[in-house]
Amino acid sequence: MNRTLPLVATTSACCAPIGQIAADPEANAIEIATRLKALADPSRIRIVQDLACCEGHEITTTDAAAFLNVSEATANHHLKRLQQAEIVAPRRDAQRVYYRLNLDVLRQLGAVLQVKCAANCHCA
Repeated sequence: MNRTLPLVATTSACCAPIGQIAADPEANAIEIATRLKALADPSRIRIVQDLACCEGHEITTTDAAAFLNVSEATANHHLKRLQQAEIVAPRRDAQRVYYRLNLDVLRQLGAVLQVKCAANCHCA
């Protein structure tokens, strides 16, 4: 039995889609999940918190190893995972690599996690 569903007005929707509108929503969801997985480690969260202290702050693998109290190899692994997820960006200076936050990516993740519905929203 076929039923006609009521139309929902899209001009004043209270709930925006999660993430940015993409040509391929599945690829967008995979990108977001990859970034969230990269953050799903306490050491990586601590790296992001350290880098977030002020805009433009940078750390090296040696710096990260010291404040995480881990080997440089382990710190390098965490920084590489964050780099692969585009959460941090590297800058090479001679023999050292400095990492800084990619603020655009963090803002996009923040937008995904932000609740946008009001208490009187019809979709709740």
